[in-house]
Amino acid sequence: MQLAELQYALEDAIPTQRVLRLRIGGSDVRLAMDKAASKLQKETSAPGFRKGKAPLILIRKYHAKRVEVEAFSELKRDALDQVFKLLDEKDKPFTPPEVLDEAGSSLRYGRPFEFAVKYLVDPAGLSRQPEQPLQQGAVISGSQIQHPILQGMGIPSGPRLPTIPGLPATMPIQPKSQDEPEPS
Repeated sequence: MQLAELQYALEDAIPTQRVLRLRIGGSDVRLAMDKAASKLQKETSAPGFRKGKAPLILIRKYHAKRVEVEAFSELKRDALDQVFKLLDEKDKPFTPPEVLDEAGSSLRYGRPFEFAVKYLVDPAGLSRQPEQPLQQGAVISGSQIQHPILQGMGIPSGPRLPTIPGLPATMPIQPKSQDEPEPS
């Protein structure tokens, strides 16, 4: 469902985390709650009515929490889909968005609704330019770790691994010959 009244604000909490604050208009909330109630109307009953025959107002009254949960789920999905299509590639989620303070947010029929989500973005997308392919792998030499992504972000290489006196700083890995028995 395309939301007619949707406003959002994107905040950079830290370089790899975003907080997205969304406000959905009252008419969109009304439509989502009506849709959720009519879906539940077919599946549930109310006192004095057979399954699928109760009026929507009674479904909203007796199954208010289920209607709210269904409507919120649909509104959240539609709002996030709509906003993520508009965002730059560097601001799109790398991990699934997590709703902040879900207990404090409750839908009210026909009233605007606000909620926020936080998510992580791809750290590799922050440092590379679109025309440059991402280089994979780290080079370990002596007590230094050099990684192309870290260098691209301006993080210098530095001592990361302890050296053990008497052992060489780099140790070549030799392939195992076919004739040697495997240790048990």
